[in-house]
Amino acid sequence: MSLENRSSSALFKRAEQLKRWEESETNRESSTPRNKAKKIQFSLECVFLAACAAGDKDEVLRLLNVGADIDTSNVDGLSALHQVSKFHP
Repeated sequence: MSLENRSSSALFKRAEQLKRWEESETNRESSTPRNKAKKIQFSLECVFLAACAAGDKDEVLRLLNVGADIDTSNVDGLSALHQVSKFHP
């Protein structure tokens, strides 16, 4: 196939591709997102227990200063003290 034939063939194929796009369902859909991404927001107590479990002293102090309940426990009954004790046996 000569270079000229390849070029015209490529142009023809591209034109066909654009024609199919114009007729496609995807082209008819709105270009704006349907829903904004939903953000998960954990409770202060959940974040507090996670910080205790991670041994993050600065985060634990910050959370206590903004009102986290020091007596919080998880569904298994483990308190923040239980979580912290694994770092200081």
